[in-house]
Amino acid sequence: MKTKTFKPLIAAILGLLGFASCGDPDDIGGDICMYGEPSADFRALGSVKDEAGKPVEGIRVSIAQKGRYTNEMEANDTVFTDSKGAFLMSKTVFSGPEYVSIVFEDVDGIENGGEFERAEAKPDVIQTKKGDDAWYGGAYQVNADVVMKKK
Repeated sequence: MKTKTFKPLIAAILGLLGFASCGDPDDIGGDICMYGEPSADFRALGSVKDEAGKPVEGIRVSIAQKGRYTNEMEANDTVFTDSKGAFLMSKTVFSGPEYVSIVFEDVDGIENGGEFERAEAKPDVIQTKKGDDAWYGGAYQVNADVVMKKK
């Protein structure tokens, strides 16, 4: 007996929560129900050199982008330059990377060529692959080559 009254109650609760509100996608103007959050592939790459043109290893590269729900910059991942001064970051982002700022900081002091001033780049974001006009926003890339000045 408890099972018979329990099922209609659960169905009513789920209906009130909107789980039965999807239309037929083949109908004109029908809604397609999708759960999750839109995403895009993002790649940042470049190199860091000193004023003499020598690659600088160990520079912390922080990538930030405008937040989806705010206009404030939100920090994303951090990577470090390799022995050739190069950096590469690939990740999935959950908002379109229309505006990106890349910050370069010397965190190892005098090691790897001396102490350098903080630098920032605001490269153009290039779309390298189209999205699907639904949840996948496509692929984007930024290229940033920077020259670090000694302190």
